[in-house]
Amino acid sequence: MLSRLRKVAERACATPLTTAERLSAATHLLSSLEYMVRRADREPGGLNDWTHTRAQVPAKTRGIQSVRDFIAREPVTQALHGSRALAAAVLISPVRNNTVRMAANAYLTVSQVLVYPRHLFGTDGSDQVSFLVQTAAALGRAGGTDATRTAAVQFIGAQTVLSYGASGWAKLPGDAWRSGDALAKIMRTQTYGDEWFFKQLDRYPAVSRAICHAVLALECGFPLLLLRKGRYIEAGLLVMGLFHLANARFMGLSRFAWAFVSTYPSVRALAKGTGEAS
Repeated sequence: MLSRLRKVAERACATPLTTAERLSAATHLLSSLEYMVRRADREPGGLNDWTHTRAQVPAKTRGIQSVRDFIAREPVTQALHGSRALAAAVLISPVRNNTVRMAANAYLTVSQVLVYPRHLFGTDGSDQVSFLVQTAAALGRAGGTDATRTAAVQFIGAQTVLSYGASGWAKLPGDAWRSGDALAKIMRTQTYGDEWFFKQLDRYPAVSRAICHAVLALECGFPLLLLRKGRYIEAGLLVMGLFHLANARFMGLSRFAWAFVSTYPSVRALAKGTGEAS
């Protein structure tokens, strides 16, 4: 069993673009299914009631506004998400044809731009990461060569490194993060909190501060893992993967795990200076 898992992991690392496409497509799939189920958010009085959100992202032309109004019709919104789920399923499947995978990536990219105004309130960083992955994959496959696909892998890897670093650096000016109180404060909120975890943090404040500082250090120092040809990149990715699993459990950010983990083989390839052609 261990040898089989090791072979699977090796294949995943050997084909970072395909891995990124598949796991990121799972993010799109989950996202569209959630939107299809949560219709109440788009009904009158809902968080994304079009009569109110329509003015939040004003269109520059009447034509664009007409397109947005058309997409905002519930049957059209549902159909778009249904087709997005289908495109995601194609990428998750064993299909290897470069043109088919390019088209599925491109469709997820374009359709995400189209439905974004309809779900203005409720989108998060996982949507942005999955959008970048699918866009890079579409462009890389559109080139049709190993060089363009390798460039897509390098972009995805570099973007992830930048995202982690920027996230940590953006936290540094915050007093709550420097003092170590930020984690406990987040866990107290209704949106992203967890009552059991907050009680544990409140009971052991020293541990709470240590975790908070560890997260800050990991994010700020993540770009350093590219040094020495990524000697410690696997350990860093393992820790950050566990970090996202913890976020999924305690903060409800399950799509973040799919979106960011999808980029890890690309990060490893960037650090190691290796390319890929699948």
